Amino acid sequence: LFFTDDDMEKPKFSFPSPGAKVPFILSHNGDEQNIVPASINQYLRDYQRDGIRFLYNHYQLKQGAILGDDMGLGKTVQVIGFLAAILNKKGNNDDIMKQKLSFIKKVCMSDTNYNEPERSTSPFLIIGPGSVIYNWLDELDTWGYFTTSKYHGTDKEYSLTEVKKGKLEIVITSFETFRDNLNDICSVDWQAVIVDEVHRIKDVKSLTTQALRKIPTQLRYGLTGTALQNNMVELWSILDWAQPGILGSVYEFTEEFVRPIEKGQRNDVTKRELAEARKKKEKFREIRKKIMLRRMKALIADQLPEKDDNVVFCKLSHLQTSVYKAILNHPDLLLVLKMEDPCSCGSDKSRAKCCFKINRDGINIQSIRFSFMHLLMKVANHVALLIPREGTSYLQKTRSNEICEIALKDHQEFINLTKDATFRTLSDPRYCGKMKVLQGLLQVFEKTHSKVLIFSLSTKLLDILEQYLISSSYEFRRLDGSVSNKKRMELVREFNKNPNIFIFLISTKAGGLGLNLTGANRVVIFDPNWNPSHDLQAQDRAYRIGQRQDVQVYRLISAGTIEENVYLRQIYKQQLGNVVVSSENAKRLFHGVQGNRFRQGELFGVQNMFQLRTGESCLTMDILEVRKFCTSFIVFLTTGK
Repeated sequence: LFFTDDDMEKPKFSFPSPGAKVPFILSHNGDEQNIVPASINQYLRDYQRDGIRFLYNHYQLKQGAILGDDMGLGKTVQVIGFLAAILNKKGNNDDIMKQKLSFIKKVCMSDTNYNEPERSTSPFLIIGPGSVIYNWLDELDTWGYFTTSKYHGTDKEYSLTEVKKGKLEIVITSFETFRDNLNDICSVDWQAVIVDEVHRIKDVKSLTTQALRKIPTQLRYGLTGTALQNNMVELWSILDWAQPGILGSVYEFTEEFVRPIEKGQRNDVTKRELAEARKKKEKFREIRKKIMLRRMKALIADQLPEKDDNVVFCKLSHLQTSVYKAILNHPDLLLVLKMEDPCSCGSDKSRAKCCFKINRDGINIQSIRFSFMHLLMKVANHVALLIPREGTSYLQKTRSNEICEIALKDHQEFINLTKDATFRTLSDPRYCGKMKVLQGLLQVFEKTHSKVLIFSLSTKLLDILEQYLISSSYEFRRLDGSVSNKKRMELVREFNKNPNIFIFLISTKAGGLGLNLTGANRVVIFDPNWNPSHDLQAQDRAYRIGQRQDVQVYRLISAGTIEENVYLRQIYKQQLGNVVVSSENAKRLFHGVQGNRFRQGELFGVQNMFQLRTGESCLTMDILEVRKFCTSFIVFLTTGK
């Protein structure tokens, strides 16, 4: 049985290649060339070739870099093309023969004086979330012949031994495994490190960030579609990891760039402040372009189907409204609402930093504030989330029970329902405004033979949704943090291929990264996240290269609640990201400035956070209408009737 080079070529897809089957030349060095093999290059788009050249140029200069393309533009493929060039891959039988020849010489040759020549390059280390390890292994196997292994779980010792013997070209591990085995991993002479979802090191003080800064190579490459998630200091942390010192210290960066740029985003900015902000933005862009490449989905707009982003403002149910108001009237929350006021003792400090640091039970006011934020977020989604789960700490359980006793004292019927361990009765849409909206959406989706992703941050809420789907006889699958990485890939393949599976229930944090779910054409985000990137990542599981259907996204927001405040802050952060990272102009919608207690506007501070706006309108629509802001999504109010 004989195989030709074409038979053994990788990658091999069922669809025709969009480009010519020729190599992509990165550099000439006499008779030698560094190329992306024709087998890979024929499937690349022009911007992906530019991305590979960007990484290669920094590699030649012995510098780190960030590939910050929008989600779904194929950052993984660009890295594989880059690795194929550095490792001199051909994508055909030549690569197989090299691997076999090395094995035969080492194992079978009788000449004991024979020594295998050292590799021309040291191995590469890829670090990312645990959920994407198998995705990387699958993609590397699809696109070429690489000798790979995962340094994770029971394979750690084997991988470390093999890579030190020079038998592996690429090793893949998770953030947590890297952090916990730092010394062993750093004992290897790595050629370069590639960090997937590099925004995970946005917190300068986190153990993961500190560990990654110790990696003994300057060839550091990061991949992220959301480089700026909350504030500009997070972006500094990522860029400073790739090229230490390029932006000065974090203090210098804050003073020179952060303060003037954030001032310039205010709706009521002065002309002088606006001019200074524009000057600083331009200076920062010039520095950023040297280290970070960022392209948006507009590059392939003609190659992707349409995406509609619908924000659905849901009216609270009668039960939710009653409980929400009861929590707002709690004595401890009244302390929180006054925490930023000047202290009555006459000092220059706020109440929370002076005479009112704790409540009558000795609990810190700051802790109480976060506790009430979580409580209100729960009520905005489903009152049943207030009921403490098994395994909850004694302190949390005591506080939750106290709140439930106050908030649910007039709703004995609902209390009785919570004793149903299956959550079946709790999934009744009468008790939750969002459930009523979801019920209507799913009925429409079923009639149009759509396939749906439903994301939630809460596994307890997923339990309630699961019981609703069972009672409605919908065929579905579920993925959360309890599902192994290997099993996740099986579930993804099953959902994409089986037309009878209507819905995929997914935990936002567990399933928002590294999954290709182009079998779906409807995405429902049940509860918003403080960090807008989590919601964007969730959307882009379906809306990415390979999607052939129009995609509709529905973000469910409880109108007038803390959730609406969260959503508006998402817009604030996304606009800041567009200005700083994507070099776009953005309308100045808000008066507030993040982190400035004198400029809280309509977004920031406890007064904005802890209130319930009632009526048939909502703050978001009022702001967008006043500012004459044309959104790229549809905003409408549902009464939940």
